[in-house]
Amino acid sequence: MTGNGDRPDPQPWDTARDNPHTRGAPEPPAWQQHAEHAYPPHTGGGPEPGEGCLYSVIRWPARIIALIVVVPLRLLWELLKLIAKGIRILFWDWFLRPILKGLKVLLWDWILFPVLKGLKILLWDWFLYPVGRFLYLYVLRPIGRGLAWFLVHVIIRPIAFVIEHVLVKPVVLLWRYVLRPIGRAILHALRFAWDVSTAVFNFLIVRPLSWLWRNVLVPLGRGIALTWRYLVVLPVSWAWRNVLAPIGRAMRAVWMFVVVAPLRWVGRVVLRPIGKATKEVLRAFGIGGR
Repeated sequence: MTGNGDRPDPQPWDTARDNPHTRGAPEPPAWQQHAEHAYPPHTGGGPEPGEGCLYSVIRWPARIIALIVVVPLRLLWELLKLIAKGIRILFWDWFLRPILKGLKVLLWDWILFPVLKGLKILLWDWFLYPVGRFLYLYVLRPIGRGLAWFLVHVIIRPIAFVIEHVLVKPVVLLWRYVLRPIGRAILHALRFAWDVSTAVFNFLIVRPLSWLWRNVLVPLGRGIALTWRYLVVLPVSWAWRNVLAPIGRAMRAVWMFVVVAPLRWVGRVVLRPIGKATKEVLRAFGIGGR
């Protein structure tokens, strides 16, 4: 043991102490150590695992076939790709693309766009817009104004005049001078009839009933209530409180003293000991249960 705690001293057969990568690492488990000793690593001195005579016989012809067939085809494919890339750069990037760009600029910017702009100026600015403005100012607008005047003065205003003087004004006059006075008269008649009927109902029914309730039924009810109170309620309550309740309490006391108490004494002093003695005798003879 050394002075480094509980760490044991290195042994001569310990190979991990000379390896800087495993220095300070935890020791592998025992099964892994035995597995490493049982199957030592391959150092390349002999044939690889799985190699044999059959593998060697098949491997060399396969390599020769790959060298003769696959490698030339691969080189030919890469050569074709390189030639295609060079043709694309030569014909497209350096030749066709600049020509197409030049044709686009030539056709669109120098020919088509000026032609379209000229057609626009020629057709719209010099022909269509002036013709349309002339037609609008001197043809369509006068026709529209004439149609509007015709509709307003020939159709709409006569129809409105007819509607106003044939329908609206007669209805207004009928309402103002016939229907409204009749409605007011009917309303006043209904109000007068309501006032008369309420006065008659009040005078013939409400007031007699109220006088009868106030002067006959209420005093009669009060008298009946006082009579019931002093002739029935107070005597019955006095009789219950002073006669029936004491008699009931006395009868309960007599019943408890004469019947209940002797029966309890007989049950506790006579019947219960007799029952216990009988049970003990039967248990002694083995007749009763436990």
